Amino acid sequence: MFGNNIYQGDNSALVGGSPQQVHEQLWLAGRQRRWKARLRNAVIVLALAWWLAGPVISVAAGVVYLAGDLLFETQQRLTNRVWRRGESGAAHTARFLRLLEFKGYSVLHRRVIPGYGAFPHLVVGNGRIWLVENQVYSPEDTLLSVKGRLFVGKSSHAHVVARLEKLAQSVSETLSGDLGLPVKASIIVAVHGGKPKDTRMTAGGVVLMRPWRVPNWIRRRSAGMSGAVSVQELSAHVLRLYGPSLQGLRGELD
Repeated sequence: MFGNNIYQGDNSALVGGSPQQVHEQLWLAGRQRRWKARLRNAVIVLALAWWLAGPVISVAAGVVYLAGDLLFETQQRLTNRVWRRGESGAAHTARFLRLLEFKGYSVLHRRVIPGYGAFPHLVVGNGRIWLVENQVYSPEDTLLSVKGRLFVGKSSHAHVVARLEKLAQSVSETLSGDLGLPVKASIIVAVHGGKPKDTRMTAGGVVLMRPWRVPNWIRRRSAGMSGAVSVQELSAHVLRLYGPSLQGLRGELD
């Protein structure tokens, strides 16, 4: 795993004194301070706008500032919700991947890949398959790609990227051999929480992005492409080669 994945079977985030519990306590304790700072800044914005553009514009500017600041805080809370709840992110990503089913893709969850284990999401297209992993980070974790190498804070995760690249190669070779036709497999990591430096990062052959960006990324990469194998035929082979995980049958995707 990249780092802070937390699974429902043993949810340490719900235990007192966990990083999540401490984070929530600090957030609640700072609520009054944040509101004071928000109102103070809104008054400053209002006063500057009044001086520059008059009373009507100043009131509008103050309201816009308050709304924008509240929206930013809400967005941050939503981004870190999976980490705060101690979830794996699989259910959250699965909801976005449903959009692809309406576009003709086949989306499979919790399939066992020999030599790797249970994998959360497989998205099957024409002659192509995307392996979508979930990674959960604390709000303080910074994600950065430097010359194709992934860093979480100051720690390099090149070895994990290499493992995922090897997985994609193995799946591609297995399906291509089984079908007798070329099948490309690609890895996408859905990032929950943390502070990615870019909206989309690439480390080796692995692409990292927020889960809500994944469906559109897959659709764009598929635009104008027609594989030698149909979605239905490739899905049948995937279902036969990669069986369901028993853990997934009673997990958070149920």
